[in-house]
Amino acid sequence: MTATALSKMVGSREGGILERVVLAVTFGLVVLFAVFIDGFATTGNLRVVLSNSASLVMLSCGMAVVIISRGLDLSLIAQMVAGATIFSVMVSGGSPASVALLVAIVAMALVGFVNAFLIAYVGISAMLATLASAMFVTGVFRFAILRGEFILLLPKSNPAVMFLAGNILPGVTVPVALMIVTLIATALLLKVSTAGSVIYAMGDNYQAARLTGLPVRRATVIVYVFASITALLAGLVTSAASGAVDFRTVSSGTLLFDVILVVVLGGIPLRGGRGGIRNILIGAALIAVLRNGMTLMNFTTQTQDALRGLVLILAIVIDNYLNPRDTETDTVGDL
Repeated sequence: MTATALSKMVGSREGGILERVVLAVTFGLVVLFAVFIDGFATTGNLRVVLSNSASLVMLSCGMAVVIISRGLDLSLIAQMVAGATIFSVMVSGGSPASVALLVAIVAMALVGFVNAFLIAYVGISAMLATLASAMFVTGVFRFAILRGEFILLLPKSNPAVMFLAGNILPGVTVPVALMIVTLIATALLLKVSTAGSVIYAMGDNYQAARLTGLPVRRATVIVYVFASITALLAGLVTSAASGAVDFRTVSSGTLLFDVILVVVLGGIPLRGGRGGIRNILIGAALIAVLRNGMTLMNFTTQTQDALRGLVLILAIVIDNYLNPRDTETDTVGDL
């Protein structure tokens, strides 16, 4: 048995341990909150948790695909609000929702392509490329479109906005439906498509994948464009539900922390090469329950941020312990 095969077996077993721990913690929190918080264990609250978690799950799908390929996308939240801004401005101006959606998709796909081009063809690290992209996109949209304002209000009476904030079926909201579609698309990309095999190979050993002739550059484009589309969908449902596009979501950074938390706590290593939608669902369940419980207990925003920050630090430490670097995988393609 080769060292690589042994490493994968050990990593898989340790990843399974982390998943079981996270599931146990989630179950424990559900029991604890159900006993001590009035209204937590109700059907109505479950619907609220699902709807409020839809955008987080969609963003996590995009981030998970990126991290599995051994990348990182710090521009996801900026793309989320930018895509929602394009859609909202066009709809408010009288454009058909289908045209506004198409323009937003093309624009965000272009941002994803630029990210991938900088990373795969220019050779800039994923962290720096996407950080610069986030700053550029936020600056352009805030000052060229919002004239320096942080918030863009949506016309709640607009049919497109009402549709995005409403139900697609009795008891099934549009955000939840889009979340399910995104999860299915993520599973198909990772497990069925040829690009998915390349994505896992890139995460496992980027240098080896490149030297064996795999189309790592084209796969990188697919990865970051896919992440951009998930960010757009998350932006649409978030803005429709709140009735506004808020650029302070980018500067606060808390949503980005939650997305990374979902991925890491779900058992997807930051070194890449492993993971799937099961991991996303495991991580999202814990964060959704934790956020809902803290909100019902009237925790301040600062307290919630501090607790999530602590959980993020612990998650990264655990990830570093379960997925240590080694001489075989510590090569090109790092974050």
